Amino acid sequence: MIKDFDMLLNESVSLGPKRVAVAAADDRETITAVIEARNIGIAEPILIGNREWIDLIFEKLEESARTFEIIHEKDPANAASIAADVIRSGKGDILMKGNVVTSKFLQAALGPAGGLKDGLLSDVEVYEDSGGGDKRLVLVSDGGINISPGIRQKIEIIKNAVTVAHRLGIRRPKVALLSGSERVHPDFQSTIDAVALVKMCQDGAVDDCVVDGPFALDNAIDMASARQKGIESPVAGSADILIVPNLEAGNIFCKGLQYYGNKTLIHVAMGAKAPILIDSRTATAQEKMRSMALATLMCD
Repeated sequence: MIKDFDMLLNESVSLGPKRVAVAAADDRETITAVIEARNIGIAEPILIGNREWIDLIFEKLEESARTFEIIHEKDPANAASIAADVIRSGKGDILMKGNVVTSKFLQAALGPAGGLKDGLLSDVEVYEDSGGGDKRLVLVSDGGINISPGIRQKIEIIKNAVTVAHRLGIRRPKVALLSGSERVHPDFQSTIDAVALVKMCQDGAVDDCVVDGPFALDNAIDMASARQKGIESPVAGSADILIVPNLEAGNIFCKGLQYYGNKTLIHVAMGAKAPILIDSRTATAQEKMRSMALATLMCD
């Protein structure tokens, strides 16, 4: 089982480089990330973007662009379409967002022309947690794509997150359905959703995982809190996957981890015909590189 980002990188290197099509690659952090990813052997980048800007960034980084495949396209939306075509044609394995708005990037990938839609796309965030003493990876979904998912969408979000967990070596991940309360309350729709989701998963909606809830955050990740509240569940206090009720909750939680908890978060969007990386344009090169490492494990 992969327990931290160092193990993740090592596993990614062992799998060999994957072809990463980068849309609107004319961004310093993105180029820094792909250079490092290629240097350590996890990626073979295909850069689509403004060639003049890309060359200038390479020059400022004191690196050579001559050995990189670069497709010149000034318009970010068109660059996203070209990158999606690289994946659809089988010439690439992973689709990555560079200096382009996420909505335009996803429209190019998942629209009729992009042809990469295969199910419900959801973003799976991963961070290192050592609250219980031993370091481990915890997954959060969906804080980046689905604004207000219903029951059917949440089942797909759980499936996508469980797939990522399995690829990380977590054979039977514990999935916590988060809410503002661990008690079912008519004013908390997420608690009502949780009851239905637990029943559906018990009936086989999602394989090879244990799903329970609703949980407040404390009793999902902290055993002492779960015991103090008298919560008995195989998931309580040791969740591997945190399913947030909506995008707002997930976005705030993940940014809280980053800016107050000083956690590094990496992402991979699942549910398409290939792994998709939608790291924020404010993400560091290290975060983007680690997201590429994560995505390599998701390739078939």
